[in-house]
Amino acid sequence: MSTYTNCPNCKTELKTGILSSTKLLTEIQIGIINEYNETRAEGYCTKCGSELFDQHNQTFQNEKSNLTNYMKSKIGNVPVISTHSPLNWEYRIIGMVTGQSTTGTGVISEFTSSFTDFFGAQSGRYNQKLKAGENMCFSQLRLQTLDLGGNAVIATDIDYSEVGGDKGMLMVCMAGTAIRLTNINILAKEQAEIIENLSYANKRLRELKKYE
Repeated sequence: MSTYTNCPNCKTELKTGILSSTKLLTEIQIGIINEYNETRAEGYCTKCGSELFDQHNQTFQNEKSNLTNYMKSKIGNVPVISTHSPLNWEYRIIGMVTGQSTTGTGVISEFTSSFTDFFGAQSGRYNQKLKAGENMCFSQLRLQTLDLGGNAVIATDIDYSEVGGDKGMLMVCMAGTAIRLTNINILAKEQAEIIENLSYANKRLRELKKYE
């Protein structure tokens, strides 16, 4: 971009001065404009591009936010199951996916040694933290699967372990096999449609990350 003496879009002379200056926008700003503008240019200057960037950057932020919210609300539709060979599923194996979550329990010794606390007031709090850790791992497995081009996870295993000695930390670990389900119509129609939309949304989000 530094080789330009005039703006590639409006042909305005590029200059830097104390009272006024006209310079090219950054590569990221130019990319965002070209992503949404009806016409594309190799570059835009502060004179012709500032308003365009403000306009299209808002579109960029809105699209990214909408895609992220959709992913968060619908990603649970990606199947994650413990079965190794689901009945009537036709699929291609992609690879292993993993998830990890470490959660502070407060007083883990009570959790591991006291049946009274486990079945009493403490159990609800621990179960909530365990469930939150599990949900985080499930989300990690699903997102990694979508990143790899898959749409389901089979042969999933979950483990729990205490870490950090007496610091009261509990780790939840998951591992599974990401697959590409080829007869996705074996799932409920609505779920299959959502999974296809998730694949598109995830791919689009990854494309937009180049502008961050």
